[in-house]
Amino acid sequence: MSLNILLAEDNPGDVFLVRRALNEHHVDFDLHVVRDGAEALEFVTHMGHPGEPPCPDVVLLDLDLPKVDGSEILRAFRTRPECRSTPVVVVSSSDSQRDRARVIGLGSVSYFRKPSELDEFMLLGALVARVAGHI
Repeated sequence: MSLNILLAEDNPGDVFLVRRALNEHHVDFDLHVVRDGAEALEFVTHMGHPGEPPCPDVVLLDLDLPKVDGSEILRAFRTRPECRSTPVVVVSSSDSQRDRARVIGLGSVSYFRKPSELDEFMLLGALVARVAGHI
């Protein structure tokens, strides 16, 4: 079964690395990419409507998005009843305990700090496979 994954990420290099990490860990996926917070809010507002994508199986969410902060996207996403149990993994370059606590409080199941080493970034694929197993 293919996972329907929403990726909110403005950096094309990180989008490439996410795809590579998922492939490396043999995750069968359909990836819907939104490149800023406004696009992400638009996706959340319209998902599930006729002709629009459904609530994703997993969300990968960058905190530092242009236009609308990732925390606001997570807050809006969690207001949708059909998505309250959807795993959301925050993927951020921030290592702040305050950021971690805030997004866990908003309903994120995991926080993945973007590493500088490729091998470490590839671990994101294993994390997605693990959280998707809890669907």
